[in-house]
Amino acid sequence: MNDVVLTADRTLMTEYNGLTPLGNVACLPDRLVPNFILKLLLPKLQKERATYALRRMEGKLLDEGFNVTILRPQEIKKIKKIKPKIVGVSTVDPLTKKPHPWTLTNIFGGGESVIQREFFDLLTLLNKLRRRQKFTILIGGPGASEFERSEKYFDLFDTAVIGPGEGSIELFQMALNEEPLPKRFYAKSTGLEDLSIIKAPSRNGHVQITQGCPRGCQFCGPALLKWRSFPINRILKEIEINLRNGIKQISLVTEDLFLYGSKDVEVNQKAILNLMASISELKEKYDVSNINISNVSFASVVKGKKVCEKMTDIMGFSDECLVDTIVGLETGSERLIKKYMEGKAKPFSPDSWSELVKEGINIMNDNYWYPICSLITGLPGENEDDIIKTLDLVDDLMQNNLFYYIFYFAPVEGSELEKCDFFFIDDLSERRWELFYRCWMKSIRSIKDNLRMFIHKSILEYMISKILNEIEKDLKNYRQDPFGMSNAYSQVNLKGLNLITFLGKRYLN
Repeated sequence: MNDVVLTADRTLMTEYNGLTPLGNVACLPDRLVPNFILKLLLPKLQKERATYALRRMEGKLLDEGFNVTILRPQEIKKIKKIKPKIVGVSTVDPLTKKPHPWTLTNIFGGGESVIQREFFDLLTLLNKLRRRQKFTILIGGPGASEFERSEKYFDLFDTAVIGPGEGSIELFQMALNEEPLPKRFYAKSTGLEDLSIIKAPSRNGHVQITQGCPRGCQFCGPALLKWRSFPINRILKEIEINLRNGIKQISLVTEDLFLYGSKDVEVNQKAILNLMASISELKEKYDVSNINISNVSFASVVKGKKVCEKMTDIMGFSDECLVDTIVGLETGSERLIKKYMEGKAKPFSPDSWSELVKEGINIMNDNYWYPICSLITGLPGENEDDIIKTLDLVDDLMQNNLFYYIFYFAPVEGSELEKCDFFFIDDLSERRWELFYRCWMKSIRSIKDNLRMFIHKSILEYMISKILNEIEKDLKNYRQDPFGMSNAYSQVNLKGLNLITFLGKRYLN
């Protein structure tokens, strides 16, 4: 008998065919995404791979003496043979409260997101399995904090772990001993000494190199965590665990790569280049070509321009080896930057935000970096002038090589703005809708232009191209009608649609 099984739903247990923006599919209303689309765009994770969060939790439990098995969602019925005492489920947004799912479900007519539905289906299956054998269901991960104020799905699990999983070992021991459990368990904060090294390969070769963010944006969750850089030996050991087990890419998880080794918002050139040189040695040793970097900031890119250039040389980035990364653009309004995210511009002045963004993107493009720019509309107190300034900035960047993630404002649990109201589609003014239109059209063109670099299956490339064409047509049809697309899509349910019907009716005419 194993003590613990760890798992997550299929929106997490996938590598999205290597194309990060395909994760948008999981943020759409579930009724708009047929199962065959999920299978094509969110393929099953390969055996012996798991999310980095699950690998970290697995490592901690193993170090504490627990017997642990990680199961992919398609393997979940193996619980009958494994007979665990505890099943831990990692989740990111079980109630559709995070900005991206909140935005896309609202724009496309409302309802449960794919993420929410897949989470519910997994819990439902687990509860069917435990009718015949007793085990405790624990919910964890960044999405578990959504149950701090909600009791939805409370009958489907025993405890929600709010806080870092590594700080919940006491709860796992209580469950193992069959002691009474609280419905919400607040995990203690952790130091570096509490964090275990992964023992097996992580999805996409993810390895965390920093935690938290020193910039202190009021709407952001990572700003709540203590800022720290992980030791280089720890990082290299985890990377090599991935590479030795067949992972062919290195993905660095951080809120800002350029702040690695720094104590604040200054760029520590020596620490970054030392890390990159060491990673490059592993890259050459294991013949790895794909390097991913989760996040950077415009201020750090501009401040660390020479570091960016040297890093590109060290890692061999080129037209054939682009690196994509998320960077917070958020708004073109210096007024909103000063009000909610003044630290985002440091060590520069927030008054120069638009110029900082343009300079940062030019530096990135010159060095074969492909920024995925996040934008927020509907921040508390945002006015028409703020939106116009954001539109102007988006227009100025139209010729750059980039992609946009654009969100409605959604208050993040624990952030300084957590008590503010969600932005609803009823407040989607014409100018806000025009901002969505321009960002989405630019993003669609960017994906089309670069699709062959990321997708190597012809049927998949064909399907994605056709879907993008349909979205492009709808955007043009509803450009003058902020609510028309939402109203139209609210009447659509494609859940039961099969592949032959889909191809025949929409693409072969």
